[in-house]
Amino acid sequence: MSKNIFDVVIIGSGYGGMLPAYKLAKSGRKVLLIERGKHLRPQDFKQELTLEYLASLYDISNSRSLRELYRGSRVLGGGSVTNDKIHHRAPSEIFHFEDEDLKSKAWPDGINRQVLDPYYEEVEKLLSIKQISWDKVSMIGGNFARLFSDAGLSCEPCNFNVGDGCVHCGYCESGCSFVNGKLSLETEVFWPAMETGNLTLITEHSAKAIKQLKGGEYRVELVKTSKNSLRAMTSKTVFGKKVICAAGPIGTVPLLLRSTQYLKKLSPALGKYISNNGDINFVLKTPEHYPDHFGYKSDTSCGTISYAFWDKHQVTMHAGMTPIQVAAGVDVRREGGLPWGLDHKHFMKDNVIHRLIPANGMGPVPSDMSMGINFSGFADISNPVSPGQEKHIYLMYNILKNLMDEVGGELLLTGKKYPFDLGGNHILGGARISNHFDTGVCNSRGEVYNYPGLYVSDASSIPGCLSINPAHTIAANALRISDEVMKAEGDIL
Repeated sequence: MSKNIFDVVIIGSGYGGMLPAYKLAKSGRKVLLIERGKHLRPQDFKQELTLEYLASLYDISNSRSLRELYRGSRVLGGGSVTNDKIHHRAPSEIFHFEDEDLKSKAWPDGINRQVLDPYYEEVEKLLSIKQISWDKVSMIGGNFARLFSDAGLSCEPCNFNVGDGCVHCGYCESGCSFVNGKLSLETEVFWPAMETGNLTLITEHSAKAIKQLKGGEYRVELVKTSKNSLRAMTSKTVFGKKVICAAGPIGTVPLLLRSTQYLKKLSPALGKYISNNGDINFVLKTPEHYPDHFGYKSDTSCGTISYAFWDKHQVTMHAGMTPIQVAAGVDVRREGGLPWGLDHKHFMKDNVIHRLIPANGMGPVPSDMSMGINFSGFADISNPVSPGQEKHIYLMYNILKNLMDEVGGELLLTGKKYPFDLGGNHILGGARISNHFDTGVCNSRGEVYNYPGLYVSDASSIPGCLSINPAHTIAANALRISDEVMKAEGDIL
């Protein structure tokens, strides 16, 4: 067995896994990287948004109420390959986020914006992240910025990981088909890591369970990736002196839950303290005197973000682009109207391409979601609309209604019982870092309580709502945790 044992086994190849794999392989450690999905190259991606194609790129989990969908990328490079490119550092205030029920700070002592800044900078260099210029902002993003400007509020271009090959085709979440288009972990980080000779890759296999051996090493049981069950017969077994779980919340949390028969001293916080990052989806209709913005000629993210309400509410907002076929299938409606019927059809026909701006807002919500596993071993997510979430929904409604009334536009609603639906793009927590065993699965170093050498470094380790796109913070925190892995072995950094 000693001949086949890796220094580090990393489960998942997104921001939480690929970056530690890169850093640890560069340090000389023998690393095994396990990816549930396929290794796809630019020529393998399609400019397509059919459900069949998207299902080949994503794992999807429903909430128990069936109101929300939560997704995780299933491809080498994870979310960096299929996200909308936004990479912003979390504002300093968010590291003081308090758990509503515990009345205590969620982030462990000693972890703040100042500590993460060097890691943010490292990610920015690796992925060439930079703020785009206004002439690179799409027309729909420009109209979004104009709404804020006309109300006397600020809006600015986003920070993107794009190269000279980007053609603004709008299929960012389908995987980029263009060389030097979106600069992902697969294009910028994976290959330098492979060149070290220290990284081994296994694709199309899923981690079934983790077991600690008597010597302190870990055994990871794998099954061939299937949409049917994660309790199938083990097809491959690998061993590591250390293991980093980085399969995203809908991958890592179920993995640890499936492993409780072996890891009996895991924290009772496993599967708890989860949030959707305060995601709210809404649609804005521009005033009649605004120019048409040709929404089908854009990016998934339209290149503008507003912090106008941060100081008062710790809320951010950014514009998106919803293709016609997607807009036709969601419950967008005018206030007092229906999301169906002849009037609705005519309204959408006249406005969906040129006048409507789908958008996303994020703000602080309590981490009161929870996750279990179903019979097949996949995520079973509970997200009842709590009083804290309801308060957030109506805060966002009032902010946006006042904004649109002031500029002469119109706010469209996306929810049924509430004005807006709760987005499922950014799920955080479930195996979070914490000062205390009772409120977190991992200590501040990302190491699982009671299990030396077992770490969690993905979005499930993030202890509270960020109120901004989380990719950059997940990446920075993963690099920080990889440094902690090396420090534990005596490396001087």
